[in-house]
Amino acid sequence: MRPARRSIPRKRCPAPPAESRLTMPRAVTALRRSREAITAIERQLDALLVGLKASRIDAQAPDRLAGAARHASRALDDLSRLF
Repeated sequence: MRPARRSIPRKRCPAPPAESRLTMPRAVTALRRSREAITAIERQLDALLVGLKASRIDAQAPDRLAGAARHASRALDDLSRLF
């Protein structure tokens, strides 16, 4: 005869605070922000590439690109906190 299986008691975990719960509106907002930030970086990189090919670079382009990269990094950090 086979021994009866014992059930393993499950510990109840407290619910996460409301601000850290993943909700559909929060997820959509975070995904939109990260997509917009990445799209901004792509546009700036494309403009830099065109400028390099034409040998005319705007002096402010590297600063704008660095700012866009920081913005994208913050957006992705916000997104990673949701998951």
